[in-house]
Amino acid sequence: MGNNARNDSGQKKKLMLISPMLHQGGFERICVLTARLLAHSYQVMIVVFSMEDIAFDISGLQVVDLNLKARPGRLGKLLNLLKRGVKLTILQKKSGTDISYSFGMTANIANALSFGAKKKISACHSFEEIKNKQYMRLIGRHTDRVLCCSKKMAELVRETCGLSNMTPLWNPCDLDQLKAQSRLGAEEDLTFFKGPEKVLVSMGREDDVKGFWHLIKVFRRIHEQEKDTRLAVIGEGEFEEYKRLVRELELEEKVFFTGLKKNPFPYLRESDIYLLTSLSEGLPNALVEALALSLPVVSVNCLSGPAEILHGDFRAAQSRRGTFKADYGILTPPLSPEKDLTVHWEETGEGRRIRLEKEEEALAEAVLELLRDQELYGHYRSRAVARAEAFSAANYREGLLTCMEQLQRGRE
Repeated sequence: MGNNARNDSGQKKKLMLISPMLHQGGFERICVLTARLLAHSYQVMIVVFSMEDIAFDISGLQVVDLNLKARPGRLGKLLNLLKRGVKLTILQKKSGTDISYSFGMTANIANALSFGAKKKISACHSFEEIKNKQYMRLIGRHTDRVLCCSKKMAELVRETCGLSNMTPLWNPCDLDQLKAQSRLGAEEDLTFFKGPEKVLVSMGREDDVKGFWHLIKVFRRIHEQEKDTRLAVIGEGEFEEYKRLVRELELEEKVFFTGLKKNPFPYLRESDIYLLTSLSEGLPNALVEALALSLPVVSVNCLSGPAEILHGDFRAAQSRRGTFKADYGILTPPLSPEKDLTVHWEETGEGRRIRLEKEEEALAEAVLELLRDQELYGHYRSRAVARAEAFSAANYREGLLTCMEQLQRGRE
């Protein structure tokens, strides 16, 4: 770290991190982790719009509540944005903020509307964000640097929005903490994960973008051919429509929805293969977390994220159309975005089986090969942890500090 983290008096410069809330979520986790990683280099203050439902350990951190939580209605939202921008500006000037760094759409907009910090950074963590060109142009033009969580996202923003101040910076994974948490007691009995059956696992909130209807249908095909298999879905939500699908597919004893877990890692550690069926991603942290716990991975090759994690030359992997055995996992073709909870059956010489779309067929075949080929399974298991280390908190800290130094020196 250079001298740019201290002012002319030799004191640490002041960094303001802005997040809407600190409840369970990806960028909220990164915000808190960033505060801890940079505490030795900067005076760090976290600013939130609401202190409700804090899910992270914030002991020892300075957290300021603007008390401007979300409001209903179009006018209420507009007024809230303006008030947040004004309150941030006042706080930035009062505290002498050198750099403000925001996480999430509403925080990024408020950061863009403020003008009390010497330099401003916004973070883009989801593919849904970059599809909103008006929003991207706002934060691109009114913050000094936009950090994209994947190289592909940065490329897409440059191409579609004409912005040049994009920098890719992979999300951090605190590998030591993750491994320690995986060895703690689970929140409930792990019986489902024990025994001779292979456990396939996926993580994510109940959201159509996660493509869980594809996951369940694909598992039905897998289970038709490999009876000693189970599926666990870890994430927030009731999953009622997916539970109905599970019942229709006669998989009630074989599929388990754990619900939200503050510490999902004991469950992940007891699993055998990680599956990702998302329609779109930024950079899926869950893939890195699975790799960190030595799980072989099969993932759809959606537009951003999986190829970058699972292959050294992500552009080469991204261009592949069929199933591809990448450096660190298996990539299969993107799945249909059309939500379809209906079940179709077909008769074969061996009896009735579920009829799948060709992309679902490819995913099922990739998982079946991994289950049956122990050499292939061992190959990916042995390479998983080393790949996860590329996404370490230390690498993120180094990249972020370099970016901040460049900004303070006036370099673009």
